[in-house]
Amino acid sequence: MGAFTKAWIDAQETGRYECSQCGAAMEFEDEWEETLICPECGHEVDIDRYGAEDDETYEALYPTKEEVCGYDD
Repeated sequence: MGAFTKAWIDAQETGRYECSQCGAAMEFEDEWEETLICPECGHEVDIDRYGAEDDETYEALYPTKEEVCGYDD
């Protein structure tokens, strides 16, 4: 799997971030565009976790330093 999920790539191409809970269009909560919030159901997600909200998927996208370097601490 690449560093970006299909949902993230689609959002970058279309400018539409869809809520993983209800499917509504999400909006940026703050001026720094770091957090998305759904105006329909209130679900929030950090932009770096969009499309990979569950921990298993997120961990697969971003390996640990040990995994990258090939050693155990």
